[in-house]
Amino acid sequence: MTTAWTKTLLLAGIMAALTALSGCSTTGGAGDGGTDTDLQPLEQQMGGQGAGGRPAEDVDLGVEIHGIEIGNGVADGSALGQDAQGLMTYQPIVYFGFDQSILSEENTALVKHYAQVLMDNPEKTVKLEGHTDERGSPEYNLALAEKRAKAVAQVMMLFGVNEKRIEVISFGEEQPAALEHTEEAWTLNRRVEIKIH
Repeated sequence: MTTAWTKTLLLAGIMAALTALSGCSTTGGAGDGGTDTDLQPLEQQMGGQGAGGRPAEDVDLGVEIHGIEIGNGVADGSALGQDAQGLMTYQPIVYFGFDQSILSEENTALVKHYAQVLMDNPEKTVKLEGHTDERGSPEYNLALAEKRAKAVAQVMMLFGVNEKRIEVISFGEEQPAALEHTEEAWTLNRRVEIKIH
């Protein structure tokens, strides 16, 4: 039975683990320091300026989980509703705020959902494709897109997925989901796509 107190404790534990991870190097490859087996999944459910003076998204290699400000509200993840068994289903995309690579609580639930899919299907692997909006230099955006994908990968690993099953790819600004030059389009372009194979 999950209570609000249990959820709070679980989220606090995840945030403490991510704080500890933020002090670790995030540049290692899939085989660096990993083990050959998956960890046990968590059982409980939890509900600047760029080149040329253009605005750019900030690159900070730490990982945090909390709400992200977008416009006048907070990004709500990409929950699609419930399936026939009453389980939440999600669009496999994690959206980020401008200058951010942090996961909201709801986006953490989204990543947990796909981590559980991977744990239930040990033969599957996942590609995490990072993207940014068009603002900032191409090099800057490639670094930020990689940071976003690595943040998703770290949360997946917290929920038990072995890093050898995760591939991180950075596209930067090169594959926009929306082509307009508006805040709404930029919001759709700041994302990590989760592709399970």
